[in-house]
Amino acid sequence: MKKKILIMILLILVVFVDVYSINHLWTPKSKTYYISDNIIANVVEPTNNQPKINVVEELRKEYKNDDIKGVLSIDNSDYNAIVTQTTDNSFYLSRDAKKTRDGLGTPFIDYRIDLNNTKKILIFAHNSKYKEMPFKILENYYDEEYYKEHKYLTLTLENENIKYEIFSVYVDYQDFDYYDLNFKNNTEWFNHIKKLKSNSFYDTGVELESDDDIIILQTCSTLKKYSNYKHKFLVVMGRRVK
Repeated sequence: MKKKILIMILLILVVFVDVYSINHLWTPKSKTYYISDNIIANVVEPTNNQPKINVVEELRKEYKNDDIKGVLSIDNSDYNAIVTQTTDNSFYLSRDAKKTRDGLGTPFIDYRIDLNNTKKILIFAHNSKYKEMPFKILENYYDEEYYKEHKYLTLTLENENIKYEIFSVYVDYQDFDYYDLNFKNNTEWFNHIKKLKSNSFYDTGVELESDDDIIILQTCSTLKKYSNYKHKFLVVMGRRVK
């Protein structure tokens, strides 16, 4: 019961700040969450014999923000977004990567997550039917053909680059159990991620294993069929590629 109450509090907070900030407080100023391909390229393939750079350190210096934890990228696209984390799940709903008020917000990791010790990473960001928002691109995954061309995500952290293969895409409007972070044992964890896969709009063909680590990207869904539900979140889920 306590777990369900906590989940609903988190949902209500995210939705309230999300809707209020977009419609009442701020007009998006600039895509400060978005960075260019050349910065990411140097992480994987340094050019001109230059030493490999630490993209997270560089971004922290550039934006003067130690809350920056990494960069989220989608394969076969130019999408590279700064990812932050702070002590709550509301601050970056209405702040850019420089901590300036901005309705676009910045993608952020659930404050409950310890990046050094977790099997699940939850990342949240805004979406809008009418405006360009950090996670608007995720709605392309309603289309299975788009998924087939963009199956992989990469999360570039301070000390590693983690590649994920997308295994599930769906809209949650009633359970929200993907928020759960605590599991009694490996069997409970495996049952959990298998359930998440079973919810997918289409079969990705990805085989899950009991020791898989996963990433979940969440944003508001604008699909008309879910418009009557108070809470409706599009979730895109990936398993870490071993």
